[in-house]
Amino acid sequence: MRPRRIGEDALVAGIAARFGSRHPRLIKGIGDDTCVVRLSAGKALLATTDILIENTHFKRSYTPPFLLGRKSLSISLSDIAAMGGAPLFYLVSVALPPGIDKKFVDEIYRGLAEAARESGAILAGGNTARTEDGMVIETTVFGEAAEDEVLYRSTARPGDIVFVTGTLGSSALGLKVLSNHGPDAIRRKLYRDSITRHLDPTPRLKAGRALAASGLVTAMMDISDGVGLDLKRLCEASGKAAVIHLSALPITDELSEYGERTGKSSRLDFALTGGEDYELLFTAPEDNMKRLSALSKKLSLPFTPIGRIIPKKKAGRTITVIDEDGRPLKLKRLGFEHF
Repeated sequence: MRPRRIGEDALVAGIAARFGSRHPRLIKGIGDDTCVVRLSAGKALLATTDILIENTHFKRSYTPPFLLGRKSLSISLSDIAAMGGAPLFYLVSVALPPGIDKKFVDEIYRGLAEAARESGAILAGGNTARTEDGMVIETTVFGEAAEDEVLYRSTARPGDIVFVTGTLGSSALGLKVLSNHGPDAIRRKLYRDSITRHLDPTPRLKAGRALAASGLVTAMMDISDGVGLDLKRLCEASGKAAVIHLSALPITDELSEYGERTGKSSRLDFALTGGEDYELLFTAPEDNMKRLSALSKKLSLPFTPIGRIIPKKKAGRTITVIDEDGRPLKLKRLGFEHF
């Protein structure tokens, strides 16, 4: 079967079943934001990899190379944040088409260097290759965390409240504006904040570490393919289900204004199913809400409750989305799928 017919999650599940990664030091292999390897003295190594492909994940016509470099590392750093870790080292490999301008490549590495400096990650190696088609950038990041503080997506419990950090949907709006208007959108400063959120996402490393160290959270992952789809993945890994409220999804004034102007449902069309937010999605017992509120204020980052984890046997579907009128929505999709 072709990958498009298989589905991304089914493809990954098949690979995991075939290889069955087993090793006494491998705590977690395929199936979470990073793999987790036992080191020593209670420390765990985290490792993750991501790839950006031209004309699939970005277009050179409207993506400044400096921001492309920053984003390529930031999306891997977001995985480290989702496990509650701190980055250590990274590798970067690039495949370049013929005739690419040297200044463009230099700007990519300048962006990588700045994202690395902000996060504390150190470049430890990589590779280069030639491609006859579009450019490819692959980043691998290694991080560490206390073994007993690592947060997984498989440990949500019934009754937990579902939270997200920051706001949702702005990256999807930024992509739409760039797709419609190209580089002219940047020159005209159309929906500038949303475009920035798409081109230059912020990995929530500080929040991820704080949430892991707090002991208040039961499960966590980052939001890369839309909160609806990623929450479904968290629930499936935990063997649970969830009910979320569309009206609770936090959005920016810019996204709200776009919805009012165009007649689109900002929360449904962008916040629920839009990808590349790179915020954190986590669950916690209701009794911890007051302490989480205090932590949110300390970090100057909103933690918004959007729903609740429920037993799977009590749910008709893994994710139930309640609309503004209190009725379950019938949705064709929950987020972006690669295949």
